[in-house]
Amino acid sequence: MNDLFRGLFSRQPEKVICGDYYYGADADGDQFDEEDRDYWLGGRFGDNWQYKQHENPVHAEVFKEVRRLFSDVSAPFLEIACGPGMGLAPIILGSNPKLGCLATDACSILIRSWREYIDKNLRDFNIGLAQFSVLDIPLADGSFENVTSYIGVSSTRAGREGQIKALKEIHRVLKDGGRFVAIESDGWADVEAVKKVYASWDPPLWKPYGDEPGETWKEMFTKCGFEIESCDKSYYHKWDKSDNEFGEQSERVGIEIGDITTLYVLRKI
Repeated sequence: MNDLFRGLFSRQPEKVICGDYYYGADADGDQFDEEDRDYWLGGRFGDNWQYKQHENPVHAEVFKEVRRLFSDVSAPFLEIACGPGMGLAPIILGSNPKLGCLATDACSILIRSWREYIDKNLRDFNIGLAQFSVLDIPLADGSFENVTSYIGVSSTRAGREGQIKALKEIHRVLKDGGRFVAIESDGWADVEAVKKVYASWDPPLWKPYGDEPGETWKEMFTKCGFEIESCDKSYYHKWDKSDNEFGEQSERVGIEIGDITTLYVLRKI
């Protein structure tokens, strides 16, 4: 583990592989396999990284704001549930490359794959890796000044209860007055399309939509001790194989699905 992050962990890992800590949390994450690994290392990781380094009309305003928020940050940040896209890290490090980043995800094969890719292609960046669930973060209270997420809280497998638990964990590991910068899903653009994809998924690995709307993000953020500084930038995000298994299923059956995502800038109070 990178010396920058080793002292922040509150308990010992179950395994250490290539210096990265593993906490046995695969059940809480996407169920990727070796076929996915080959897909990522065959070019998708590189495509994802480059995509977030450049302006795109779809999300230009949102990504530009993320870069601005981290332009003068010097303390390392925590990226939770980074997924195959590495969350917000490529956006942030593209303009602030010396910044330290601890990128994490519950899926062990994903973390091992990112280690292989980083060691070959991203050695100029200071990126640490760890495998754990956002529902049970093995870091000490007040470890980071900034935590980031790109659909990381939205994609928890335990519905609204899991999202609340994740937000409480993020709040705990932030320093007093710390900031949570997150692009999260405000809901499906076409629920009927999502239901069709779900009906075709045999067997379904998880349910991607709820029967009841539940609490809004603003209500959950406030409940978990955050003050909302801004939430005025949104865009449409089309799902595909690079997102997770459900995005892969949508491609398999030829039905486009997507959600409306919003950039939330939150402060721990």
